Amino acid sequence: MKRWVFFRDWSLRWKSFLILLSLILIPASTISLLVYYQSNTILERQVIERNEQNLRHIEHNLLEVMNGMEELSSYIIYSEEFRQYMTLPVDHEGSDPEEMQRLQDHIRGFFTFHLNNKSYVHSAQVEGINGTQLHLGERISGDELLWEEQAEDAHGKIVWTDPYAMESEGWVPEDYQMISLFREINNLFDITEPIGQVRIRLDERELYSYMTNGYLNPNDETVLLQKDGRVLSHQDHQLVGESYPNDYVVQQMQDKAGPFQYDEENGDAYYAVTRKVEGRDLYLVSTVSEDYILDEFTGIRKTMQIIMIVAGVIGLIAFVGFMLTIIKPITELTRETRRLEDGDFSAQVRVRSDDELGQLGSRFNKAVVQIQHLIDTKYKLEIQNKDSELKALQSQINPHFLYNTLDMIRWTARMEGANDTGKSIEDLSRLFRISLSQGKLWISLKEELSYVQSYLELQKRRLGGQLTFSVRMETGTEQCLILKLLLQPLVENSLEHGFSELDPANSIAIRAYRKGEVVVIDVIDNGKGLPVNVQTFNESLHQPNQQRHGYALRNIHERLVNRFGPECGLKALDSKQGTHIRISIPYRVKEGER
Repeated sequence: MKRWVFFRDWSLRWKSFLILLSLILIPASTISLLVYYQSNTILERQVIERNEQNLRHIEHNLLEVMNGMEELSSYIIYSEEFRQYMTLPVDHEGSDPEEMQRLQDHIRGFFTFHLNNKSYVHSAQVEGINGTQLHLGERISGDELLWEEQAEDAHGKIVWTDPYAMESEGWVPEDYQMISLFREINNLFDITEPIGQVRIRLDERELYSYMTNGYLNPNDETVLLQKDGRVLSHQDHQLVGESYPNDYVVQQMQDKAGPFQYDEENGDAYYAVTRKVEGRDLYLVSTVSEDYILDEFTGIRKTMQIIMIVAGVIGLIAFVGFMLTIIKPITELTRETRRLEDGDFSAQVRVRSDDELGQLGSRFNKAVVQIQHLIDTKYKLEIQNKDSELKALQSQINPHFLYNTLDMIRWTARMEGANDTGKSIEDLSRLFRISLSQGKLWISLKEELSYVQSYLELQKRRLGGQLTFSVRMETGTEQCLILKLLLQPLVENSLEHGFSELDPANSIAIRAYRKGEVVVIDVIDNGKGLPVNVQTFNESLHQPNQQRHGYALRNIHERLVNRFGPECGLKALDSKQGTHIRISIPYRVKEGER
């Protein structure tokens, strides 16, 4: 236990050296010895697994061909054109040669597509009870009477033939081995009444090539057998149609599918894998010579010797690389972390890569910068809030504003009753009370909207009623906290710059509502609009500018961004008339929430 504790306190360099020594040199030596004595078994298993996988692919290709041809014959049964071709009267009064020619053209086009796109389809023949007979593809001749009779006896069931010989009728005669589909076509509305027959001939050599395309190893023998052992398809054309020469392989194939080993009469050993074709009385067999496996094993033994020689060199290179790419960045990160703990915010880690350690270093550097930014932002936000509060308060108690307001109250008291005068004084006192609010930075949305409404009431009276306004708030948002004096600069901006002349139609609308976790406040007027387009205005909010125009709006935007992040703030929206400014703030009812 004490030794383990001692190892735990080692430096990363020594731990890495010991661990890499154990993980590279010892396993390399052990694995080399095991592979040396077990490579033959491993190779046998790999070859068998490869052959099993190849047989699965070959089976898939074979079933694709057979199912495709069977579906093609089923299509002929249900095709109106084929049924008409087989049953329309020919060479009799009332026959329609043009219709028969149209049907022939349709059938030729149908089969031409399959002949051109499927190399294994050699030719086809369609016969009808009306005496019509249509040959498609290369003209060949041979005895197919046996299969015709079997198709008739099957009464519409599919008949797949054994391999049989056919001869080309071209300029240069050529022998073919065919595997064909024969099927009697019955009346669709009376399945006991035959109306014709179809035969689709597959070229055995092309079929074998299609089945084994990409899955035939030059050192393997792959054969397609019937249940009785007759060869249906083989790379040796001479064996097609004959019984497979090795009875033991046929016996094993019939007993159970799977891998097995057998010996030829000449003493050569072979490994074989058999597989029954799904849903068919057909079998696939793949064999490989044991000599081929042993030849492959010779190369592996030489490889093992090379591995033993270079294992030490690889271990040394791995250790040096591990030290440079893993240990060194970790030790540098540890050193810079200590600097940060001591209050040195200039601590930075050198990032050499984009892997996990590089990303960790980058995040450390970003974290240091973010800490500095947060420290600066806190003081900056406090200063901006105090500056905004001071400017807004100064604007509200501006002597010119007070003069106009008091003058309006004086004339109102002279021309109207005391109620209007009291209302004006009440609005004015509410302005001062909320502006000061005992030095608080945050007030509720309800208080802020009440402040703006009082401000608009006073401005409406000052302007002689040449203003209409509305202030609406969605129920449930009353207690949302908002920075004090946030809306008054927007309203004042509309009054000063939005309306060019006094007009009873001048209006300002303020609406506040909740959208998810965000409270949206829209300030909309029907004035002359922004001096620039909306996109330019929004871009200017992010650009420091010392000009007086737009300072109040930019100040509001910066206060919100500094407090809540870039997703909040102020934004101008497109409007058909006037100006539409939107403020977005997070919904919160307690100070300190984010």
